[in-house]
Amino acid sequence: MVETTSVLAALAAVLVAAYFWSRYRHGYWRKRGVPTPSPLPIFGNMLPVLRGKKHFMQAFHDMSLPHRDTGYCGMYVWGMPMLMVFEPEMVKQVVCKDFSSFHDRGIPSSESDPLSQHLFNLTGTKWRNLRNRLTPTFTSGKLKLMLPLMRDISDQLSTAVAAEAKAAGGEVDVQALLPRFATDVIGSVAFGINCNSLANENAEFLTMSRGILRQSLLQTIRGVLEAIYPGLSQLLPFKWTFNKVHHFFTNLMRETVGHRETNKVVRNDFVHLLMQVRDQDLGHADPENQLEMTPGLMAAQAFLFFVAGQDNIANLVAFCLHQMVLDQDLQQRAADEVRNVIRKHDGQLTYEALKDMSLLDRVLMEGLRLWSPVGTIFRKCNQTTKVGDLVVEKDMPVMIIADNMHRNPALFPDPERFDPERHTAEAKEQRHPYALLPFGEGPRVCIAERFSMLEMKLALAVMLRDFSFSRGPKFEVEPARDPKSFFPQALHGFPMRVQVRG
Repeated sequence: MVETTSVLAALAAVLVAAYFWSRYRHGYWRKRGVPTPSPLPIFGNMLPVLRGKKHFMQAFHDMSLPHRDTGYCGMYVWGMPMLMVFEPEMVKQVVCKDFSSFHDRGIPSSESDPLSQHLFNLTGTKWRNLRNRLTPTFTSGKLKLMLPLMRDISDQLSTAVAAEAKAAGGEVDVQALLPRFATDVIGSVAFGINCNSLANENAEFLTMSRGILRQSLLQTIRGVLEAIYPGLSQLLPFKWTFNKVHHFFTNLMRETVGHRETNKVVRNDFVHLLMQVRDQDLGHADPENQLEMTPGLMAAQAFLFFVAGQDNIANLVAFCLHQMVLDQDLQQRAADEVRNVIRKHDGQLTYEALKDMSLLDRVLMEGLRLWSPVGTIFRKCNQTTKVGDLVVEKDMPVMIIADNMHRNPALFPDPERFDPERHTAEAKEQRHPYALLPFGEGPRVCIAERFSMLEMKLALAVMLRDFSFSRGPKFEVEPARDPKSFFPQALHGFPMRVQVRG
């Protein structure tokens, strides 16, 4: 009885100490005159995320909305202050003009978690050196060589959509099919294998991908602990990806590289380009500033390719198709453009043909504005800097709430309306160049931006070339977003009626 009383007393003392500690820490922004949503003792502003009611990106967006006119606000993760920025000129200063003060994301990577050592997480000179070595892999010439691999899979997508429509009485959830297309493309281009996900929804590669980007309790705990103290990433017994998934991707890359070296296989894909980078590095080792291009590091880059591309590609194309179901005139104009351009290119869906589809470009950019996977951009202040009129102290985490700008009526009038004409050359000249950040901006802009646009454009072009889309019994005019999905995703999918075009 005495022991129980002592334990309860100790627990009460810890809670009281945590309460007063958090109250003290929660005065940080108030003392500096920075507007802040009211924090709760101990939890700060994170309770909706911890309860699973909102994904953290949605929570950040909602917290920023009341302070849109100010352009920035503070918030707290437990007791740690963080700055949110959503005014275009301040954003420009953080991601580009004063990049030397904000060159890292503040997301830790660790040799004990090899899949974390990719471009998104790396910092300082190791990031810069790897970025410089990988940038040539995404030139237009390299993408043009990859397109035949992608086009073969797009033909399989068309076959799968037709089969699904026939089996399901004409209604297809395109959000369920498109991740299988994206998986097959990334498996082929990034890992050099035939995943066969479109033909087999239980294919191993697809099975391993499921759940990676759904917000689990362990991922939430790890994120919160690392936010309190980044060094904990070295000590935590669980990784961002579970061991089974981790070993699958690292072993896959090791086996692929070994097979190609043994059998002298050359293929126009990302693996081949990584092997070329590795060979160019031989004899130029600089362990202090440059990571060795081992199979593990190759796997990390390909894994980032996969994580950033699979759901994002699928969700964005599905969302655009959903909008064209609502606007049949837009759908017809886009389909006419696709067919007319293909005819001009001798009936072939070539790299040049895709470049000529300007309306599809605008449709995708509008989709990226409203359904952007990059709703929040992370930075860490590396040295005390003044941003606008605000002094940002060294080590302060900074989040750019891009989604706030994307839906700001001062930047995009009638922001909830889907309007591809916002992205004509004339319209872009009339707004701030940092108002729209679908792939980030500055030196850390998404390295695979052109590849992503090519893949999305290919999928959308094939779908519009071969099928028409309309409302079916399960169609939702305003689809709810899944609160547990890392990237924007419809909670009930995007079901729609599909018919083969004549």
